[in-house]
Amino acid sequence: MVVSRMLIAANFTAQAMTDTVDFWLAEIGSPTSVSFAPYDQVFQSLLDDRGALASNRDGCNVVLVDRSTWVADESLAAIDDLVRAVRTCADSSGVPHLVVSCPTETGPTELLDAAERRLGEGFADDPRVRFIDTDQVLAWYPVENRYDAYTNRAAHQPYSREMLAALATVVVRAAEAWRVPRPKVIAVDADHTLWDGVVAEDGPLGVRVTPAHRQLQEYLLEQRANGRLICVVSRNLEADVREVLATHPDMALREEHVSAWRVNWRPKSDNLAALAAELNVGIDSVVFLDDSPVERAEVSAAYPQVLTLVPPESAADVAPYLRRCWPLDLLPVTADDRARAERYRQDAERTQARTAATSLAKFFATLDLRVEVRPLAAADLTRAAQLSQRVNQFNLTTRRYHEAELSAIPHGQALVVSARDRFGDYGLVGLVVTVPAETLEIESLLLSCRVLGRGVEHEVLRQLGRLARGAGLSRILLRFAPTARNLAAREFLDSLPAEVDPDVGYQIATEAAEALAHEPVRTPAVAAEAGSRVEAPVTAMTANLVHRTATDLATAAQIVAAVDRYRTPIAPPVLDTADPIENAVAAMWAQLLEHPPISADDDFYQLGGDSLMALQFAARVRDEYGLELPADMLFVDTFTVATMARTIRDLLASPSDDAALAGMLAELDRLSDDEVRGLLEDGRT
Repeated sequence: MVVSRMLIAANFTAQAMTDTVDFWLAEIGSPTSVSFAPYDQVFQSLLDDRGALASNRDGCNVVLVDRSTWVADESLAAIDDLVRAVRTCADSSGVPHLVVSCPTETGPTELLDAAERRLGEGFADDPRVRFIDTDQVLAWYPVENRYDAYTNRAAHQPYSREMLAALATVVVRAAEAWRVPRPKVIAVDADHTLWDGVVAEDGPLGVRVTPAHRQLQEYLLEQRANGRLICVVSRNLEADVREVLATHPDMALREEHVSAWRVNWRPKSDNLAALAAELNVGIDSVVFLDDSPVERAEVSAAYPQVLTLVPPESAADVAPYLRRCWPLDLLPVTADDRARAERYRQDAERTQARTAATSLAKFFATLDLRVEVRPLAAADLTRAAQLSQRVNQFNLTTRRYHEAELSAIPHGQALVVSARDRFGDYGLVGLVVTVPAETLEIESLLLSCRVLGRGVEHEVLRQLGRLARGAGLSRILLRFAPTARNLAAREFLDSLPAEVDPDVGYQIATEAAEALAHEPVRTPAVAAEAGSRVEAPVTAMTANLVHRTATDLATAAQIVAAVDRYRTPIAPPVLDTADPIENAVAAMWAQLLEHPPISADDDFYQLGGDSLMALQFAARVRDEYGLELPADMLFVDTFTVATMARTIRDLLASPSDDAALAGMLAELDRLSDDEVRGLLEDGRT
């Protein structure tokens, strides 16, 4: 298994996020290793062309920014420098970059807002960088008590446990969106889902579209605007369902917003498979939403790879629930994504025209197909990389590319394919990557399944033939790596007048490539694949886990509790002591340390603790007992369960807790930054 890398740089102490990140990676089964750049060395880490971030080739790089640290002089120069540094690192690295603007507690509000806007604007046109602002962080995971003054003074770690858990979850959630392909279709039931009531009994105008149902419909329209296809799957008369969408005054979702329908009395699993085949997508690209547990169970039994969601019973909770489902997150989209639903409407018109034509040959003769193969431009990077990640059926090698990798290919060696016909524009539908050789060597050739069977693949090869002839090359080598899903590519290659080398690929004479002709066939190779009953990809989140992220792990408090359970041994440590404070200290250590204490004399650092864990322990003591341990009590030679329990007991017995607290704070304030850093880096990390 290939292990990807997540490298995190922050301008504050972020290592306390580790437990939450580790928890989520274990939950989603992600083969990702996580490491942190040195404390407050964001620029050094981004600009070191030999460093870990610049050399990362599989995974993602993350930058967490507390803006208040960098706008103290009422200047945005550091923000502009950060934008340039991230872009520089993206130029060197082959992975996506995530920049998160974290909440800020202090500082000039107008300047902090301006800094966040400047970050968003700085990355708006860069497909290699995803920017998440504070509003999005808190929309996903609202946290009321966000800051921790104690850990901020002691180690420049400004956030509470809940806020750190929220930030860590945002990072993993965004990285998961890059790692696993996103669903393409949302198939939704009608009665008691899109509206309240049964259209067959209440009539098209008698069903009730409550504000909650309209909120769901508006959510679906938002998904459609960002490239997902909306389909209706219902046990009804299609005419009745269409009439509701056409005439009911309270509906937000209308007929023209629906890409495909299956309204009948067949099993919904059959209908979903038929929809997938019609839309030329894999069945594992479908999300199914239905109020009926019977319908959901039938679909899950037949096609476990369909993401079958379990909506809340209350209609008012359905749209918020969907927003908490990670696979449905709306990512930065291209213009091609936004036009996807309209293209499927155009495909329906093509289907009607094909039915009316006397033959397939006549239909294709009147299609007026135009294909352009041209060098990759900067504006094509996002869509081209997206295609390489998504396309499987007609993909000769299934090589995946990120934007940074494509932008590093010399000009002219990466080509993009666009197509249109008399029914409309398909947009950018293919990618070709060539490498210098004695022949025109094609390292990658992929085409979207929506243009297969129309002759686009033949026209692409004809144009590659003309390109080879212009370069004085007599042959074209099409490299090929067979997979379980690229049967369409193999059938096309097998139809060519080419020589086959099983270890290399297919070689075709330049002259033969230029002379290719399209002979239409009735059954595209990809049609059967969409409904095939295959196991879900091992890297995708299961429906149960998606449901848990939207219910049991939907808040920062729930996540903190889950992380504590994840870190705590099944059997809590039982010490040979009757002292309740010693037992409480041991329980806190068990949540932090890989090896929990088994006696009151066990030493924190000898059990694997470090300075950051010591601060986390101090924060737990503060939450449990209302005490803030002085810094010099955390970095001592004897740091045992017994000594810590005795310290806590002595502070609790102090006649003036307020005075003691004031003394502790004064002691910390007297320490210089170098002295604090010295305590943190005293050899125990």
